[in-house]
Amino acid sequence: MKKTLIALAALAATGATFAQATISGNIGVSWQQSPVVAADGSHVQGLSVNDGEIYITATEVLGGGMSATARGGFTMRGRGTGIADRDATVTLAGPMGAVTAGAVRSCGPLDAVKSGAVTGTVYTSNESTNEVPLDKCSLVEVVTYSSPKIGDVTLSATYGEFGSAISTPTSNLKGNATGLTFTVLGATYASGPLMATGDLTSYAAAKSTSQGGTLTALDGWLRTRLAGTYDMGVAKFGLGYQTWTWGKADQMLASVAIPVQNMLFGIDYMARGAQGASNKGTAAQNAALDGISAALSNTRNGDVASSAVGVGVTYNFSKTTNLNASYITYYDAGKNVSPTTGVVTIKPVLDTEYRIRLMKSF
Repeated sequence: MKKTLIALAALAATGATFAQATISGNIGVSWQQSPVVAADGSHVQGLSVNDGEIYITATEVLGGGMSATARGGFTMRGRGTGIADRDATVTLAGPMGAVTAGAVRSCGPLDAVKSGAVTGTVYTSNESTNEVPLDKCSLVEVVTYSSPKIGDVTLSATYGEFGSAISTPTSNLKGNATGLTFTVLGATYASGPLMATGDLTSYAAAKSTSQGGTLTALDGWLRTRLAGTYDMGVAKFGLGYQTWTWGKADQMLASVAIPVQNMLFGIDYMARGAQGASNKGTAAQNAALDGISAALSNTRNGDVASSAVGVGVTYNFSKTTNLNASYITYYDAGKNVSPTTGVVTIKPVLDTEYRIRLMKSF
């Protein structure tokens, strides 16, 4: 016992530090109807595990106010579902701010100011259907610098590259196979009940054989995003807006969340304008725009305006266990014009999704 204490004291005297690792995640089981339509034209419904992931985080104190953190994760969604990789990042933090590098699933500030009470397999992931008005969550490789707080403001700067999944199913290509890159400058203000965030994104295309050869820079193609929340106590309001240059559809989101004891009621409304033709640049630039549009929202030239309304309620058994019920309606408005044939198709689509989910986080 004495030898153990002496050894620990000697180790402490050297200034050596220990890495701390934690495991976190969630599993959710749902009864649901999805907007996904089966081969016979009926909706897919029944029991499903669409929520489930686990993360391992290891942090090491480096001294001098600095620390290093590695974080990686994967999905775990029941039998018959293969394990898929999630975010994998390394962060170096200190008095001058933090630098994070790695592969992430980036969903953006509009997605972040939803009510939190509405869930759904398509509605929340935005990965598979044009009926979802907001951009889907993009799989990207990034390097991000986040400043220490300057009063109530935090600044950030990001350089990123799109993964190869934009135009090819191969996920083993390393490096910037598509040649599509972006830079983001952002700022977030948080004080009391108010949070406001905004960023400006500039895109560029260096080269991409999968998009038709060498591509030139996308000069002047910008995305602007503004979002915020205001918490009145009895209700929390969220609002977000996104706009583009060069014919990309604008998007907006409005939400209300009402807490009542251990319950949360919420409503979300989102809308997207019609997808204009990418015809303001060269042929190579237009091809790059189509590649980025597909990566961000699965939209192409001629996609119609759309909107969605979702309502939901969450009952919290504890801080980590809850039961949620959600109902979502999707609208497609106007006409769908084929960019290749010019054929006009009327799409008065009205689709629905409902979900009852029991989730445990850890």
